[in-house]
Order: sequence, then structure tokens, then C-alpha cells
Amino acid sequence: MIDLTAARLLRTSRNYRIYDHPTVAGALLKVRSDVPVRRHLVPRYGEWRYGNLRQWNREANEYLAALHRGCPEVERLARFMGYERTNEGPAMVVEKMTDPEGKLAPTVREELEALPKGDPRRRKLLNELMELVDDLERGRIIVGDLSTDNIVRAQERGGRLVVIDGLGERVLLPLTVFSRYAFRKSLERRRAGLAIGFD
Repeated sequence: MIDLTAARLLRTSRNYRIYDHPTVAGALLKVRSDVPVRRHLVPRYGEWRYGNLRQWNREANEYLAALHRGCPEVERLARFMGYERTNEGPAMVVEKMTDPEGKLAPTVREELEALPKGDPRRRKLLNELMELVDDLERGRIIVGDLSTDNIVRAQERGGRLVVIDGLGERVLLPLTVFSRYAFRKSLERRRAGLAIGFD
């Protein structure tokens, strides 16, 4: 078990506390910090089996599927590296994405908020975001929670945008896995949602 008592907390989010992995260089520990929410009177299988870790099951499955297909677009994802036990609870191990100074890479939301309205760099950032979505479509990689909070600019990928969270589909019957039409329609909706606020 990894003891995080003296570890420096790098970032907190709605769902995670994030630390450097103490023994694996270039890796992060994402400790789930949210409380499980019961959404149904009779829990669905994933809810019953994994509790608030069910998203990890979906993310690992989607990453594994991309590896199986051998699609080069898997490079648009932070590498999934397994799980660990910690004194704060279970942790997912993922590749650490950084900025030029070695700090955690900024999210697209943070980049966008730092740019004033009317700045032409906002349009450039949107174009980069749409290029990322094009790559996800080409690789048939499903990102159920494709938001500017889950995408960062990573030096590990030459400064390109990378998805760090939200892989997989949340629905019980993931049509986007089986139907190209449903997959494309889903990405169209996500494209439209991502473009809001860039003008």
C-alpha cells in the first residue's frame, strides 16, 4: 500500500485528489474522493459491482479497446497504467501530462479563461480542439465526458491537446460502440458543446 500522508497534493477536482506516484516516474495517482451516489432504486450492475469506481472500469475498457485496434490516435490519450492501493483509498495510475516547466499541464478551460475576448488565439485553440475531436473520430475513441476540463496541452505530446479523463460511455447500452452513425452523431453534439464560449 502507498502511504500518501506526507505526499504533496498536486490538484483537487470534483472527483479526485491527484499526487505524483512516489515510485513510478512520470506517473500520477488519482485518488477517488467523491462519495458514491445511488442513482437507481435497484443498482445497475456497474453501480453494484464498482460503486464510485465504475468510471474507471469504463475508462480502462475504452483505452484497452483503442490499444487492441492499434489506432495511432491512442496518443491523444493520457496513458492508463493500472491501479494502486493507498491509505486514502484506491487510486488510478495515469501518465503525467506537464507544461514546459514540468508542472501539471493546463486544461483547455484554464487556457481559454486566460485569453481575453476577441483574442485570435481563442480561434486557434478552438481549431486545435476540433483537430483533437477529428482524431478521436478517426480512432473511434469514445469520450463520454468530452469537456475542456478533461483536455490538457501536454509537452509529452509535443504541445498537442490530450484527453486525461472521461473515456468510455456512461449508458447501459453503449450504441456508440456498435453503431458508426450513433458514434458520429454523438461526436457532432460534443463538437457543438465544446465550441461554446470560444468567440
